[in-house]
Amino acid sequence: MVGALLLGLLALAIYVLTLKEQPWLAVMVALSGGLSWSLWLYWRERRQRLHLQQELLELERELNEVRKTAIAATRAKSAFLANMSHEFRTPLSIVIGYSELLAEDAENGLLQTEQTLNYLQRINSAARQLLALVNEILELTRLEAGDVVVNRGRWPIGLVIDEVKTAILPLASERNNQLMIELEVDPTTIVEIDRAKVRQILLHLLQNATRFTHQGEIRLTVTIHNNGKGPPLLQMKVSDTGEGMTGAQLDLIFEPFTRFEEQLTKRYSGVGIGLAIAQRLCQAMDGSIAVMSQPGKGTTFWVTIPLVKEQSPVAASL
Repeated sequence: MVGALLLGLLALAIYVLTLKEQPWLAVMVALSGGLSWSLWLYWRERRQRLHLQQELLELERELNEVRKTAIAATRAKSAFLANMSHEFRTPLSIVIGYSELLAEDAENGLLQTEQTLNYLQRINSAARQLLALVNEILELTRLEAGDVVVNRGRWPIGLVIDEVKTAILPLASERNNQLMIELEVDPTTIVEIDRAKVRQILLHLLQNATRFTHQGEIRLTVTIHNNGKGPPLLQMKVSDTGEGMTGAQLDLIFEPFTRFEEQLTKRYSGVGIGLAIAQRLCQAMDGSIAVMSQPGKGTTFWVTIPLVKEQSPVAASL
């Protein structure tokens, strides 16, 4: 704008100076100045128009992304609710069905100890399954809301791993899987962690591994890494020889409202939020979780959680 104004002023000055002596030159100067001014106005208007067009295109792209995200979120939540309803329906049907059978037998005086105990065991198992589903949903809700408190304590690492092994071994045996534990540190080594949350993370990962592995191997590897530049890192790796996942599935693996294709949904139980809970628990402890998988070649999860102490963990005194 400044350049065009100076050019106009220069043309005006030349016009005034040459008006008396050379009128034709003055006219040419005036015309060139006017033309320059018109060209500058046209250029400015065109630049502004292009800028507005670019802004409109950018806003349109953003709107499309928001629309796609909203549609995807709605579909994912709808699918989640559908799957969750399916998961609740099965144990509820068991509770209602066997309760009605017990009531009928009681009314007809046909109660038998062995059969009654069998019915009650089925009801109890279904009720526990329902409770587990409700607890997972409530846990995820609290984590999503940021309502989580990290309670660190000093524990022998071997104690935490033994607790996890005791809980997972029966599940692994049900599917004829071999559970391998590799503790690459002295079991008596004291670490400062939230014991309950670390145990919960490992249980979710190992339960996921047992669900998708049959007659295979599930391996838990635990180590402590200390590079001297920060707090030691508790590193845990859970790997299996199961079905594995595609790249598209890996992109959604930690999404709480996502289940895989219908074929897997029918074959495996669960509402698909265990891994989402594990990820958020890691984040609550300033840790991280990563995954690598290939179809037919199994899946591996890596969990890294920083320990509070700046120095290396020390062995527990006997």
